Amino acid sequence: MDNPESRNVESTLQAEDVHLEWEESFRTVENEGFYEQVFDYLVGLLNPPKGSTFLDVGCGPCAHSMRLARRGFNVLATDFSESVLRMAERQVRFFGLQDKIKLRSENILSFSFNDASFDYVLCWGVLMHIPEIEKAISELSRILRDGGTLIVSEGNMHSLESRLLRTLKLLLGMEKSSVKKTPAGLEYWEETTAGKLLTRQANITWLIRAFEAKGLMVQKRVPGQFTETYTRLRFGPVKKLIHSFNGFWFKHARIADWSFGNIILLRKEK
Repeated sequence: MDNPESRNVESTLQAEDVHLEWEESFRTVENEGFYEQVFDYLVGLLNPPKGSTFLDVGCGPCAHSMRLARRGFNVLATDFSESVLRMAERQVRFFGLQDKIKLRSENILSFSFNDASFDYVLCWGVLMHIPEIEKAISELSRILRDGGTLIVSEGNMHSLESRLLRTLKLLLGMEKSSVKKTPAGLEYWEETTAGKLLTRQANITWLIRAFEAKGLMVQKRVPGQFTETYTRLRFGPVKKLIHSFNGFWFKHARIADWSFGNIILLRKEK
């Protein structure tokens, strides 16, 4: 890996503590219910044949891989972090899904797969942590078969949440991260106990055009969670209200432009 920023981020993401912190913030009962609803919708939209294989890129502890496995699909779950793959293996074995989910060490910047290897690829909340995002987009596009579908989920820099929080932090002088504006989005560089971590809020228009340049066209764009402010709150009733609104927004409003979470289904042209 020649890029120093990529080396720094990869070193940080090797640490188990980072992933455990994400698990604590996002792997909640309320979020599990939300994502079950989301994956019911996505599977219904794609309607893949039972037994189809999904590649889960940057699988983390395999939460979404397990959702797919429980819906009757095989999953090749990949991550470059050995510590997170150990976490994933424990999870998969605990839930008895080792016959449906296979784990493999892979790096999104240099897959070992041949061209056109997969009909279905899931890349959920991964590109936001990749400094060399153009290279990752090229690799994702390369391994997808003609007619195949890539599901990408990213944070939206133009969402209402992002705009409001940026304004508040600017007015109150509360921004602790180093922020860099790039064509791909706003890059937030944070110092963690494990090292530097990049979290990018995507310029969704740029992201779509970057995939289009590789022959992947938008099939569907839907909102994910309207807001993730529940991660910053401790008062239970308010957090529950936010989760309820997120569920309502996904099910009924379906306006991705205003939503922090964006889910994009891209189909590779034949």
